[in-house]
Amino acid sequence: MKELFLCFILVYIVILVLRFYLTQSYFRKNTAILKNMDHESYLNLKEVTIFQPILSGDKFLEEKLSYIYDNLDEAQLIWAINKEDQEAERIVKKIINKNLNKSVYIKKCDDSPFNENPKVYKIISTMEKWRKYVVILDDDTIIDIQRLKEIEKKILDKNIVTGIPYYLKSDSFYGNLVRAYVNSNSIYNYFTFAKLKKNKTINGMFYIFKSEKVKSMNFYEKIKFKLCDDYEFAKIAKKNGISIYQSVVPCKINTEVNSFGELFMLMRRWHIFINHYIKENFDVNIFLFSVIPFMSGIFLILLSIAYKFEVFLLYIFILFINSIFSRKLRREIFKENEGLKDIILEIFSNILQIFYWISSLVKPNQIIWRKKVIKIKNGEMEIVRDGKKNKD
Repeated sequence: MKELFLCFILVYIVILVLRFYLTQSYFRKNTAILKNMDHESYLNLKEVTIFQPILSGDKFLEEKLSYIYDNLDEAQLIWAINKEDQEAERIVKKIINKNLNKSVYIKKCDDSPFNENPKVYKIISTMEKWRKYVVILDDDTIIDIQRLKEIEKKILDKNIVTGIPYYLKSDSFYGNLVRAYVNSNSIYNYFTFAKLKKNKTINGMFYIFKSEKVKSMNFYEKIKFKLCDDYEFAKIAKKNGISIYQSVVPCKINTEVNSFGELFMLMRRWHIFINHYIKENFDVNIFLFSVIPFMSGIFLILLSIAYKFEVFLLYIFILFINSIFSRKLRREIFKENEGLKDIILEIFSNILQIFYWISSLVKPNQIIWRKKVIKIKNGEMEIVRDGKKNKD
């Protein structure tokens, strides 16, 4: 029994080490490529449209939109807002009036038709304004626009290029738990599978593509009833010969989560999406680098309850060492400083996600999103009950 347990721990540690190596290797290789890239290959910002669907309700909204606007350079910016969203309109007008010498188009949209994805609806409504290359960027997300030049035009001929997310510090404990969850998983979920050439989805907060084929083949029209638009976009692109290229360009996000209820609903929703993704794409790589690290935590916690508390302490120690190395790697990638508090929250988040996953097994095809109760059938959304719109 002891020998089996030690063997299990060894396998668990080896997988964590291998995952770290693959992630670090992918980042450093792609960073080295950027340093040697010919300037003639750079993306020209005059050919770029940045599209942002905007919904008020986030206290960071003006700060984030101002950052994008102030650093726009020669790129075009499209802001799509709801006609009835007076706060969003006030914010964008305030930002624009500070400097009118920018290429900005504001689209006022009706509410999305019933059962249509509101983000996709706004994207479709602005397609006629697109330039050669289009960046889809969430309104709570910032990117260094100059780093778009690091994306080679020839890569965009056959790929969607996506960024790597990093959550900034929050004012609330619950927001920082979301931050710990995302930051402890994102580099491994994206870079590890990119290194193995098994990346099958994109980061919906920030991605860029060549507009011609997307428009001519009506990609967004075909996914307008789908709930998880980023994953569905990646799938339909793949079917039409467009692959996914994982860049090392960071996108940084602030989030407002002010209660345990908001945290729980957000995490439950994300884990339902994860379950659907794993079900559709399960292979040996997902088993090794996603399922085993996660299920190992469940196994060790159950074993500590049934056998010895020391097992739980061993699990915490492994998480602690893993968090230290992950923190070092994130500093290299994102240039952000994290302290002991972040490590503790990361360990706590790793334990909590077991309970998030368990909650996702209850009514696994139903979520609450923006106060709407939504059933998911074959990836499509069916609104069961509509409530007042609220951004989360």
